[in-house]
Amino acid sequence: AVTAQTHAKTQRDLEKREREVLAAGTRVLTSFNNQNPPRFRGDGGPAAADLWLQAMEKILGAIHCPEEEMVTLATYQLLGDAEYWWGNT
Repeated sequence: AVTAQTHAKTQRDLEKREREVLAAGTRVLTSFNNQNPPRFRGDGGPAAADLWLQAMEKILGAIHCPEEEMVTLATYQLLGDAEYWWGNT
């Protein structure tokens, strides 16, 4: 009986943690989108890429985005040739 109770508590704790992580991810994504992050297609050369990266870093820093989420959010803004390039690296 004690083992079953311990297992049930552990399961509840894991489920609670999963809900907290999901809620935190949703908050970060909402905050990110509220900043109207720029899209990047890959045109404009290195100067355009640099400006886009600077804008992304500014937004990600302002919303206190966890480092492990930064690449996911930034690459979500890639379109066209840039998205193709990223998908094939």
